Amino acid sequence: MTVLLHEIEWSEPTLSVVHDAKWEAEVKADIGMVPDIHTRTSRSPWLRKTILKWPRYEAQEFPRRLADISGLVAAQENACRYCYGVARSWMHLWGYSKKMISNIERNAQIAEMDEKERAFIRFCRNLARSNPKPPKNDRDELLRLGYSQLAVTEMAFLIVNHCFVNRVSTFIAIPPMEELERLPNSIVGKLLRPIIGRKLRSIGWTETAPLEGVPKSFSRLIQKLIGLPAAVAMNNALTGAFESDILSKKLKILMFAVVANSLECDFCQTETHAMAVECGFNNEEFDHALSTLSSPYLSMHEEKLLSWTRDTIHFQNGPMQQQVRELAQEVGESMMLEAIGVASLANATVRLAVLLG
Repeated sequence: MTVLLHEIEWSEPTLSVVHDAKWEAEVKADIGMVPDIHTRTSRSPWLRKTILKWPRYEAQEFPRRLADISGLVAAQENACRYCYGVARSWMHLWGYSKKMISNIERNAQIAEMDEKERAFIRFCRNLARSNPKPPKNDRDELLRLGYSQLAVTEMAFLIVNHCFVNRVSTFIAIPPMEELERLPNSIVGKLLRPIIGRKLRSIGWTETAPLEGVPKSFSRLIQKLIGLPAAVAMNNALTGAFESDILSKKLKILMFAVVANSLECDFCQTETHAMAVECGFNNEEFDHALSTLSSPYLSMHEEKLLSWTRDTIHFQNGPMQQQVRELAQEVGESMMLEAIGVASLANATVRLAVLLG
């Protein structure tokens, strides 16, 4: 059931701010400010880079209007108080009417939208919700209505991109950007909205570098993104996550496998099994780890993080944020942050693979 902004349960942050002067200077040079989320993710090099870039991804193959809407819809479906507030404020500053935003939030029929646009919003809601798993019939409906295969692929990436950021933000309980949320209704916001809107557009990001070599992880999925900046974006995130040494590679493979099994993704189940064997598991050990969420290859702290991963697939904010807070006290904030990044990326990767497979 979708909720409105004021109805979302949200706690105090579960992880602390960590200042890194060099990183904060890089963020400020890129986007002109250093929001809280970039100091609470600063411990993890791959995660902080992904969080800096992915929310600003510029769609290439479908209208900007739909890309703008996708951020609002995904944040609402995932009940991410932080992202929902940001997306709503951005849409106001970009010139969308209060009535249109309210109609989208309430899932009302929007008269000025055509059938293709309404189908996109259904697709966005259902993929963000993914309960029990991403619906391929919604994808097929978009293709029937005339969107290209590449456009639908990019739509799917952008939605799971939002879901990734929604999970990271929710698990950390990033404080809402209240100043930004007040801006559209302020005198300054009303007077300078076109200027502020253009400034926001100017920090959009797209990957221009080509994909080089064969992806090390989930290669077949990355290949489906070829022709889009998303291919490099997804590959960089996966490579960064698996090359990070904060958590063991065996744990990370099992985290992806737990999500793949829960969402019944044949491709990711096969991929994670092959990765596990290459990493030293035999078939019996791998199956045992998935059925018991434990393994002699994992430390006690890692077993707790593996068990927690299953809870990240479908969750309620209050219990999840309390669980993260308690786990962080046990395993340490560095491990917890890394687990948040890996679990969120696993959820995004598997959902995308189910839909595109």
